[in-house]
Amino acid sequence: MKIESLLELKGREVVTARPSSKLTTLVRLMKLGGTGCVVVTEDGKHVQGVVAVRDISYALAEYDDVKLAMDLTASDIMSRSVKTCSPEDTLKSVMQDMTRWHILNEPVMKDGELYGIVSIDDVVKYAVQEMELESEVLHDDVLRLQTLKSLS
Repeated sequence: MKIESLLELKGREVVTARPSSKLTTLVRLMKLGGTGCVVVTEDGKHVQGVVAVRDISYALAEYDDVKLAMDLTASDIMSRSVKTCSPEDTLKSVMQDMTRWHILNEPVMKDGELYGIVSIDDVVKYAVQEMELESEVLHDDVLRLQTLKSLS
């Protein structure tokens, strides 16, 4: 399955924030969006970074005073080196990248602009569906062969 097909099934919505967004805003966006990351972008098209739950946890761990940490912005804590994929990439290649790079979310870029996002949950869900379908097809083939064998 290509990432384009996955996005058609799940939608292309991406939770985004500006680099100046405060930590509390990022957490609120994650909660409201039901996601574990926020894509940081000034214009909604060009990815400047990603803030994941892990980035927030690490930022909080660096401060003895949590109130001081609340003044941090997305640009202060975001991961700037963002692994992305394209709509033409396969589910398998994205799953391999997520495993290799230890990432849970991967923005999808098309023609240099933000096009969607896939999470590890999305990838696993659709990979399992693909495997179940393949299993059903193989099972049907076995039954068909057994039937043909019994008729001959």
